Amino acid sequence: MSLDREASIIEKMIQYLETVLEQPHPVFGGLPICPFSKKARLQNKIFYKVIALAMDQLQAGSELRQAIASFHESKQHDVLVVISPDHDALTVEQVQAFVEQLNDRIAPMRLTAFGGHPQDPFNVQGVFTRQEPFINLTIQSMTILQAASEQLARTSYYQHWSAENLRQVGFHNRSAVAIERQMGD
Repeated sequence: MSLDREASIIEKMIQYLETVLEQPHPVFGGLPICPFSKKARLQNKIFYKVIALAMDQLQAGSELRQAIASFHESKQHDVLVVISPDHDALTVEQVQAFVEQLNDRIAPMRLTAFGGHPQDPFNVQGVFTRQEPFINLTIQSMTILQAASEQLARTSYYQHWSAENLRQVGFHNRSAVAIERQMGD
C-alpha cells in the first residue's frame, strides 16, 4: 500500500474523530461521545497504524502483534488505533470475535482492545458510537482506561446508558457498580 493511501486512511479516521466522536452530545450528558479523544489527539498521544486485519494477525510475530508490542514498550502514546484499509475484510461479528481473542493475548501486558466497524449496531439511545469509516481496533492501557471510566462515572456521561450498553463495553468492575448506582439515583 502506498504511503499516500495510508495517509488518506488515517486522515479520514482523524476527521471522524473531530466531526463525530469529539463533538458534545446530549445523550452523553453534554460530553463528547469519546471525551478524551480530542486531548489525546492534540497532544499526539494517539498512534495510528494501517494494517490489513485478518485472523492471522492474531498470531505471535504478525504485523499487528509487533505494532502492539512496540506501542506497549514505547510509552510515547496512550492509544494505538489500528485501521484496516479493506471495508469488507471482516464482518461485525468477526471483529467482535477478533477483539475477544486479541484481548486474551494482550491482557498480560495490561492492554485492552475495542473494535469498530462501519456497520456496528452498538448504540446508546440511537447514537451509534462505533460506526467508524473503517474497520479498526483501539488499544489502550487498562490502567488508563479504568481511570477514565471512573472519572466519567462521576459525571452525567452514562446517564442514558442501559445496563446492556454497560455490559457490551465490558463494565464488570467497580466502575460499573458506581455507574449503575448513579443511574438508579
